[in-house]
Amino acid sequence: MTVNHARRKWLLLGIGATLTSPKIFAAQKIPAVELTSNSQQVNVSLPISGEHSRVFTMENPPRVIIDIPMQSFPPSLTHSLVVIRQKFPWITQAKIAHFTPQTARIVLQVTAKAQIKQQKAAGRLTASITVPGAAMAAAVPAVVTRETEHVQPPKKNLLVMIDPGHGGKDPGAIGNKGTYEKHVVLSIAQHLQHQLKTRHGIHAVLTRQDDVFIPLYHRVSLAHQHEADLFLSIHADGFTNDQVSGASVFALSEHGAGSAMARYLSQSENSVDAIYDNDVHTQDAYLKQTLFDLDQTETINRSLHFGHHLASNIIRVHHMHNKHTEQAGFAVLKSPRIPSVLVETSFITNHQEEQLLGKPEFQLKMANALADGINTYLNEERKEKLLG
Repeated sequence: MTVNHARRKWLLLGIGATLTSPKIFAAQKIPAVELTSNSQQVNVSLPISGEHSRVFTMENPPRVIIDIPMQSFPPSLTHSLVVIRQKFPWITQAKIAHFTPQTARIVLQVTAKAQIKQQKAAGRLTASITVPGAAMAAAVPAVVTRETEHVQPPKKNLLVMIDPGHGGKDPGAIGNKGTYEKHVVLSIAQHLQHQLKTRHGIHAVLTRQDDVFIPLYHRVSLAHQHEADLFLSIHADGFTNDQVSGASVFALSEHGAGSAMARYLSQSENSVDAIYDNDVHTQDAYLKQTLFDLDQTETINRSLHFGHHLASNIIRVHHMHNKHTEQAGFAVLKSPRIPSVLVETSFITNHQEEQLLGKPEFQLKMANALADGINTYLNEERKEKLLG
């Protein structure tokens, strides 16, 4: 086969790189590709379209190739690729490009030969991809206790999804000295991801690693598509009064905001998609139906408890605007089953806090406090057998 190298302009996924999807127009109604994962494998589902729908392997180096009909390529797929690249250590690179005028190609470079299980049904090709002996993270070994002489099952590999707010064309709040919220919260999120891994052995992924825009409903979907156990959205918002200061922690409310400040902040955050996302009306079922889910009340209760753990650790490094976990209708928290919390680390519109937010020392202190809160919450959930 002759390869048109001019078409194969790969955009490499990695630190500091930007992943750009092929230009697909929303008017096309071909069923979209779905990319999901659990703790063991990556799952892909795509419409069958002859040679434009294929999943296969190549060697030297070992790779998984996913060919997709161009009309079926959803822009949100690029965000899933960012997640799986962080989630699975056996995926060393992820690339995407136009391969032919009718085909988009994803290449996953892996550490060893991948195992692919495929089936075709109802006009779709589904495939599960894994590297034998590898998983999301090293499994905690089973433990035999002397008292009971029973083997305790290994702990479930947990996944925390960290969501740095805003990004790309959405700068978030802007401080008086020109500090952008989107940059500050990404830095805190990166610190948090590192601290969770090195200090607590907790695996975490970011919804974005670079300065890119992700619609709010895509952020919620990512948590479900990749089976996150916790979702934490990090912000540093602004207010009309530059004297307002302090950190705040929010969980979802089904009945409106609990305070005027919570109402202002949630309205400000929720307006992002209407301003920056031209395709906002395609919001998925998580946002449309979440408040009708039978699990919602229990999830909100767990989110409030999660928020309490975060607030009790944040207050050790920074003062709180409100010491209690507040509630408001933040769209990014509308997950039916995953405990989800939004943290306003400070008010970037406050002169003193803008300076603090720009200091790496403060960013690291805040990240450490959040990591400790996540760790104590997960430990408590394990004791109550709410987690594996």
